[in-house]
Amino acid sequence: MKGYSFIEAVPVWEKKKDKEMNYNLIFRCVVPKTDNAIIALTASNMYQMFVNGSFAAEGPARAGHGCYRVDEIDISRYLTKENNIVSIYVDSYYVRNFYLIRQPGFLCAEVISDGKVICATGKSGFEAKYHGDRIRKCPRYSYQRTFAESYRYDGSYKDFETKTDVEFEPVELVAAKEKSFIERGVPYPSYKFCPMEKVIARGEVEFVDEPINPIRNRVVEQVHKNRGFEIKDMEILNSDEADKGIYTKTSSDTESADIITVGANQYVISKLPGEKSGFITFDIEAEVDTELIINFDEILDENGDVSTHRFASVQSVIVWFLKAGKYSIITNEPYSGHYFKITNKSQGNITVRNFGVTEFAFDIEPEPLYSGNEKLDKIYAAAVETFKQNTLDIYMDCPSRERAGWLCDSFFTSRVEYALTGKSLVEKNFLENFIMAKGLNDIEWAMLPMCYPSDTIEHNHFIPNWAMWYVIELAEYLERSGDRELVDYAKEKMIALAEYFEDFENLDGLLENLQSWVFLEWSKANEFTQDVNYPSNMLYAQMLECLAKLYDEPRYAEKAAAIKAEICRQSYFDGFFHDHAVRHEDGTLEVVKDDITETCQYYAFFTGTAAADAYPELWSTLLNDFGPDRAAKGLWEDIYPSNAFIGYYLRLELLAKAKEDEKLLENIEGFFTYMADTTGTLWENKTATASCNHGFTSHVIVWLDKIFKENK
Repeated sequence: MKGYSFIEAVPVWEKKKDKEMNYNLIFRCVVPKTDNAIIALTASNMYQMFVNGSFAAEGPARAGHGCYRVDEIDISRYLTKENNIVSIYVDSYYVRNFYLIRQPGFLCAEVISDGKVICATGKSGFEAKYHGDRIRKCPRYSYQRTFAESYRYDGSYKDFETKTDVEFEPVELVAAKEKSFIERGVPYPSYKFCPMEKVIARGEVEFVDEPINPIRNRVVEQVHKNRGFEIKDMEILNSDEADKGIYTKTSSDTESADIITVGANQYVISKLPGEKSGFITFDIEAEVDTELIINFDEILDENGDVSTHRFASVQSVIVWFLKAGKYSIITNEPYSGHYFKITNKSQGNITVRNFGVTEFAFDIEPEPLYSGNEKLDKIYAAAVETFKQNTLDIYMDCPSRERAGWLCDSFFTSRVEYALTGKSLVEKNFLENFIMAKGLNDIEWAMLPMCYPSDTIEHNHFIPNWAMWYVIELAEYLERSGDRELVDYAKEKMIALAEYFEDFENLDGLLENLQSWVFLEWSKANEFTQDVNYPSNMLYAQMLECLAKLYDEPRYAEKAAAIKAEICRQSYFDGFFHDHAVRHEDGTLEVVKDDITETCQYYAFFTGTAAADAYPELWSTLLNDFGPDRAAKGLWEDIYPSNAFIGYYLRLELLAKAKEDEKLLENIEGFFTYMADTTGTLWENKTATASCNHGFTSHVIVWLDKIFKENK
C-alpha cells in the first residue's frame, strides 16, 4: 500500500452537508489547451468526470475505511478548445450498503500541466454547485447498493459543463477533515460503447393514477436511520412510475435500433448482443414535455416483457422528466442489462439515437478458446465477459444488484485475473482493503467482514466461513505474486482470526455453534450448519494449514491434521460424509444420519480431508453418478444436490485436479451451455433466479485454459 500526496489540493465539500444522504455536487474548473495535462482526483463516494460535456472517467477505486485511492488521468486529448471545462459530478450517498463505505462526502482534485498545478480544490480554480437536476429523495436501487436515479432536465441541463459564462448559485466549499490518500494500484477500466443490437418489441401503454401491484419490499421501505428515505418523504418512487402503466404488446417484429422512434404513450423493447455492464447512454429528442421511463433486466419475464416484478429486489427503473428539446444522456451509476424498455409517457413522439451502454469493465480482450467445440467456445467467451464486468478496482460478486466485494467469490476470480493477465493487481487491492477494516462497529476486530469495502446493513452480521476463505486465498496469492509484504501486513489480523476460532472449539477440537451467518452454499447444505458443521470444520482445517505455511507455524498444521482425523471418525459412515451433528441436552453429540449433501462430499475432497485413494467408492460415486445430469438419471435421490455456488465449482475443481478432462468438459458443457446461450454471461445459481452475471463463475477460464491452451 503506497501513500499518495497531492501537491496543493485539499479535500472540500459544501459546508455542513458532508453527512447528508444522496447529496450530490458538481465541481468544475477551466483548463487551457495543453498537450500535457493530468488530473489527480479522489472522492467520497463516487465521481464521474466530463471534459467539455464529454464523458471521460468514473471512479475512484475503492479502499478500506479511512483510506482513499487516487486516480491520475491524462485529459490532454479532451482539451480541444482554448478554454476547456472539466466538470466532476460527485455523489455523496452516506448510506449503509454493501457497495460503498458510508463516509462523509468530499472531492480532492488538482490539474497538473508540466509539473505546475493549474487548478486545485481548496486552493484555486474549482467552483461547485448543487446537482439540483437529480431527484434526491428516492428509493434505494437495491438493498445492497445506494440510491436509484431520476432527473428533471430542461435545456440548461449541461450549461455548467459546457459554458464558462453560465450563471449559477455556487455552494460554500469548506475544507474536509484530513484524509489518508493512497495510490490507485489497479488498471483503469474500458469505456467502450456497445450499441443496442435491435428492437424486439413494441406496444401501447395506458397510464393510471396509482401503481398496479406496487413493489413494497425492503428496497423501498427503508425506515431505519441512514438506510434510506422513508416513503412519505420520497419525491419519486421509480418502480411506481413504471407500474402506473398497463402495457399491451402490439408487435414482436425485429427492427434496427439505430434510430428508435417511440410514439405518445408507447413503449419499445431493445436488446444488446448479450448482457453488458456500464452506463446507459443515449441521445433523445422530445417533441413535447415528456416523462421518459427506462427499465432494464438481464432476461425477459414469462410474458416476454421487461418487468419490474421479475426481479423486484432491484429498482431497475430510471426516470427522466424532460422539457421539450434535445438531450445527450449518460447514467451516473453503472448498471447491468440485456433488455431495455423505453416508455414514453407524453402526448408527443420521442426519437432516441445512439442507444446503448458505455461499458465499465476490465480492459482486456483475451484470445478466444478455439477448442473445436462450439459450445465450449461460447462458454469461454461468456466467462470472459463475466470476468470483465465483475473485475474493476475489486472483485465483485455481480455488477447489477450488489457490486460488492465478497470473500469466497474472490478465491475463484483471483485465479482468473492471473490466468488472463499474469498479474494479481486487483487481488492485491482486494486483499489489502480487508486488512484496512479496523475498528468496524459491526463485528469483532478479529473477524473479517463478509464483503468489503462496505458498511453491511445488519448489525454484527458476518460469515465466519468467508474469513477462512480469505486465509486460503492469501496463501495462493503469495504463491502467485511472491508479495511477502502484504502477507506480513496481514499477519496480526490472521493470527487474531485463528484465536477467534479457538474460542469455538469443543472438546473434540471441532468448531461448534459458530456465530452469525454460517454459509456453505445456496442449497440444502445451508440448513445443516449447527451445531457441529463438518464442511465448516473441513474448511477450518485447510485455513490452519495455510496459516502454518504463511507464517511458518507448525502448530497450526498439527491442529489441522487432528481436526481432519476427527471429522473422518465422526462424520463418515454408510458410504458418505454427513453434514452435521447436534448437541443434546444431556451433552451428547449425535451425527444426523439423514442429513447428507452432495456439497459436503465436495468440501471433504477439496480441503484434503478425504482423498480418492482413501475413499475410492465415494470418489467413484462423485465422479460417475453426481454432476449436472444426476437428477435426470434419478440417482442418489436421498443425497441433497449442490448448487452452482459453490458446490458445482468445487466439483469441477476436483475433476480438474484429478485430470479427468473428459468428465470435466462434459460437466462444463452441461452446467453452462444454457447460461451462455441465454445472456452471454454465467450465473450465480443453476437457474435464473438470482444474478445472471456472477464474478466467481469466470473460473471456467482457468479449467479450459489448462486443457486447451497450456497443453498446446
